[in-house]
Amino acid sequence: MIIIDVPLHITSIWLPIYGNDPVNTGSLGCGIVIRPGVRFMFKPTASPTRYGIDHVDLALRELGVNAEVNYSSPVQLGVGYGMSAALALGTALGAAVIARKPLIKAAQVAHVIEVRLGTGLGDVIAEYYGGGIELRLRAGAPGIGIIDRIPYPRDLAIVTADLGRYSTSDMLRELRDKLATLGSKYVNELISEPTYEKFTELSTAFSREVGFLTRDLEDRVKPCARYADAYYVKKRVLVFLTRRDEVEALINCLRTVGYEVRVFEPSNEGVRVMINKDVFK
Repeated sequence: MIIIDVPLHITSIWLPIYGNDPVNTGSLGCGIVIRPGVRFMFKPTASPTRYGIDHVDLALRELGVNAEVNYSSPVQLGVGYGMSAALALGTALGAAVIARKPLIKAAQVAHVIEVRLGTGLGDVIAEYYGGGIELRLRAGAPGIGIIDRIPYPRDLAIVTADLGRYSTSDMLRELRDKLATLGSKYVNELISEPTYEKFTELSTAFSREVGFLTRDLEDRVKPCARYADAYYVKKRVLVFLTRRDEVEALINCLRTVGYEVRVFEPSNEGVRVMINKDVFK
């Protein structure tokens, strides 16, 4: 049995960068890497299996591996948690272990799949390396892009509420011009002052300007804001950055205004790979 654990990632600020090759395409920006994430279990098989999930089927095909793939996730696709990247990355890494290929090459395969399917630009590199609050300084796949970390409070907790679904391909197409203008402005400002306080300030402002954090939504959650350092929206996920001793009060408040919530913690590490050596006997 091969077990791969991949954290999730909720971008807060991003600037799409389109290169002449998928491995050089990606995004600059920042976000938070969180757990629990997606857990995969793999077993090699003699014949191919199609799973009907593009990210899984393509990763297996690109690595030339037949495998039984099972996974569990606390979230759904299309909300804003970087789930499609986790599917591509986890499957590619499991396939690489079976094929005895370098993990970094598998991570690059996952990134290329995301780019070609139009489902993400910076999630794979963030999930592969982890780092809690991450700052993407050069666009591209793992091994090509550059990622740094922004220090954050030790008692940080993340509380989220799902607001619906919004495909990344639709988002990138509809917001392309706006992201080019706003992304550059906000990324440069954060790079000049890469602190937790600036991250929270700019994340809220960016999601407000890009149109994810509407006035109606802010009015609805305003009573709960006192239990958090900040909040922002990525696609259709509402994110609160809070402290552990405020989590219960925040959850209760959000439920009173009609939201069901999830609780995560920052993930300082990226993917975890666990191998039972009997799988190769």
